[in-house]
Amino acid sequence: MKMFKKITFTLTFFIMLFATFSAVNSLYAQSERDDDPRTWKYFRIFARAQDDSVFLKLQDDLLIDPKLESYVITVNISDPEPLNQYIVLGDEASPDAQRFAWSQLSEDNQNSLIAWTGTNKENLNLKKLNYASVFTDVISKIRVKELIAPPQKYREIKNTTSYINPYLQIFGGDPVGIPLKGSFGFSFSQGTPYSGPLESEVVSARFHLLGASVGVNTRIKEFTRARESRDSVSETGSNSVSFANYNNMFYPKLRLDFSYIIPFGNFFEVGFYTTLDTGKYDPPIQVINEESLASGDTTYMPNLVVNGSYFNWEFRYPFRTFGSTRAKVYVARYLGETHVGYSGRELRLAGSTFDLRMDFLVAGERNFQILFETLISGIGEGFSFTGFAFGPSIRLGTTSSGSFGALTILANARFKVGDFFDEK
Repeated sequence: MKMFKKITFTLTFFIMLFATFSAVNSLYAQSERDDDPRTWKYFRIFARAQDDSVFLKLQDDLLIDPKLESYVITVNISDPEPLNQYIVLGDEASPDAQRFAWSQLSEDNQNSLIAWTGTNKENLNLKKLNYASVFTDVISKIRVKELIAPPQKYREIKNTTSYINPYLQIFGGDPVGIPLKGSFGFSFSQGTPYSGPLESEVVSARFHLLGASVGVNTRIKEFTRARESRDSVSETGSNSVSFANYNNMFYPKLRLDFSYIIPFGNFFEVGFYTTLDTGKYDPPIQVINEESLASGDTTYMPNLVVNGSYFNWEFRYPFRTFGSTRAKVYVARYLGETHVGYSGRELRLAGSTFDLRMDFLVAGERNFQILFETLISGIGEGFSFTGFAFGPSIRLGTTSSGSFGALTILANARFKVGDFFDEK
């Protein structure tokens, strides 16, 4: 009888213990909701130090030096047992990823990560899908507060430091700007801020001081299409032209470029562009406008042959969109042509990180054209997560046959050459 009571007591004890443990686990799991990032127990954040101070402070807790400006952090606190809760910097599946105990973070940093609701936070727990998920999943990840927001870095709104830019783009886009000290530095570029691949042959270097800049431009002919030193060469677009050898920009051998940003913020820049040396006469190949053949009066597709002097200006408004690091909308008059457009770096949408550039050439010597470019980032881990981006660049406009279509469909890339990172 005593033995029976002991067995009964033991079984009852283990049944109650199992029931209690199951109830705790069930409660812990059920507290998570897909539509509330603050309840997630297993998640990934594509972090940037400029997003919030917690992404810098947690590096102090983990004794990371030098500090990372951008990185991926994975948090797994789905197990109620504290010893099994952990965080990972980098790709969790990689053997080289840095793994730390969750308890190594301070309580304030733990709470900040759990409470983070930005679009760069991704739930790694398997969620239940339904028939509407294919339409609603992306929309559910959009945060209204990140759709449009003011700049986060003071240097982006200050006229003396707005040239600072860690992004080096292979073709076109804003110049990479490297500060030596604050408002004193240099910038370099290939193409213009408004050009795409194989559209412009210019390469530039500029010196910046207190909002003013002085630059020297020259040309590398292979960035458009090799030309031969002869007075006139013509060809038909349909037979021999690859990548539209028209609606491009051709430069003299040496030019001087001056500009100044009006000192009431980074919103209006004026400049002057003049020729120093035209170099050897080397005109672009002329492409026949096929529509003109029917009338017997042969005309050619336009190009911009830069010569003489130009007054330039750009009105821009810097801001952030979809959590981008930098973005702007602009209206500009450059080398006698009018541009309207948008450019943004490291936009975050539905778990993807990418650059986006759209430029509309609306008036000038060349035909109307649209440049659309999207560069996909998030290819590597750690700093390289945003250190490289690659993607298509498309120019649309009037073709030599008279229809509206693609002028060039090529690839472009950009590198993040340095964070130029300050901790304030």
